[in-house]
Amino acid sequence: MADSVDVEAALGSVGTDPGDADLAVSIVGRLFRLAPQLTDLLDLGAREYGMGFARGRVLWALQESGPVVMRALSQRLGISPRTVTGLIDALEADGWVTRSPHPDDRRATIIAITPAAETALASLRDNYEGLAHDLIGDLPADDLARCWSVLTTIQARLGDVVATRRGAAPPGAGARLGSLGEIRMIDPRMTAV
Repeated sequence: MADSVDVEAALGSVGTDPGDADLAVSIVGRLFRLAPQLTDLLDLGAREYGMGFARGRVLWALQESGPVVMRALSQRLGISPRTVTGLIDALEADGWVTRSPHPDDRRATIIAITPAAETALASLRDNYEGLAHDLIGDLPADDLARCWSVLTTIQARLGDVVATRRGAAPPGAGARLGSLGEIRMIDPRMTAV
């Protein structure tokens, strides 16, 4: 990530009066700077239990769905069956999930979380909720509702905007997504990375 460009800083929006800056660029820049910090917080809590973000995501999905066949878990998470198999192998080796044969389909395996995983997830949820209340719990309800609305809109638009920008940009120009979703910008106003 060291080679990524801080778009907000590159465009001169940092530290300026929001009325004089491109507020949309400033907001997106702020979101990109917050994302790794928030992910680090999630990882920190999960690492106490020996699981990173990807493993935690699998466990949260299993807790929500209950026991499920691996194919359904793969579809729910939007990742390849091969990736899910690797994650389940690791989680099973660490005692977080169990596999059992499907009663009606010899080819299918049912995945379930263990009581130890339930306990760990309950602790992680408590910590997560405490963090949320510490960070924003004292903000006015109207501000929280507006924030929720804006974030929901960004989330709903993100996939389409990225797909459109990928399709519209000539090779080697415009915005492109790099690893871990970072955006690198090659723009005439900035130095290429």
